[in-house]
Amino acid sequence: MQRQGPGAGTDGDRSNPWTVLRKEEKFTCSYFSVRSDTVQFGAALPRAYNSIRMKSIGVTIAPIDDEGCTTLVGQYRYVLDRFTWELPAGGCRLDQAPVEAAKIELSEETGYRAASWLRLFDGTVAPGSIDGRTQCFVAWGLQRGTPHPEPEEELVQRRVPFAESISMALSGEISHFASISLLLGIQTKLARGELPAELMKLLAD
Repeated sequence: MQRQGPGAGTDGDRSNPWTVLRKEEKFTCSYFSVRSDTVQFGAALPRAYNSIRMKSIGVTIAPIDDEGCTTLVGQYRYVLDRFTWELPAGGCRLDQAPVEAAKIELSEETGYRAASWLRLFDGTVAPGSIDGRTQCFVAWGLQRGTPHPEPEEELVQRRVPFAESISMALSGEISHFASISLLLGIQTKLARGELPAELMKLLAD
């Protein structure tokens, strides 16, 4: 029997069940704000809903070179308190074209400039508490340059065959969700033959 009413999860009803009774900002900085709104879900009693609202979006880039390798960047993440391997990534102002922000981040973190760009998808990570989203790109036709990271970024580069990056994503060696999703998305589209022919050739060689 299909459950009816709010929260039933039926495919047909996509209307907004939330009523916002009050919005209250508890903290703000240049990167995000924290809100504690008073909301009501359907006919339920009002309650507080705490959330983080980002002031930018993210961009993540998988650079593919002429030998079918990708370049990862490693750094010690303060919040996680450990070293991580990730694809090049960063922030994008809300008034900025995401692909332009992606070009800047790729150049800053790896030194690469790319002739060809493909946006694969736009994803979220924790939509129950954060409204942040990330646009994921593949870049190829790479030209080498000198990295110039931000002052508080101490990055290590690691160039690996694309197949090895997939293994790192599946094993947990890469734990950044946007990086994992992008790598597996590329692999899936490669298997389906849904990538540009030039990129398919690089990854298949």
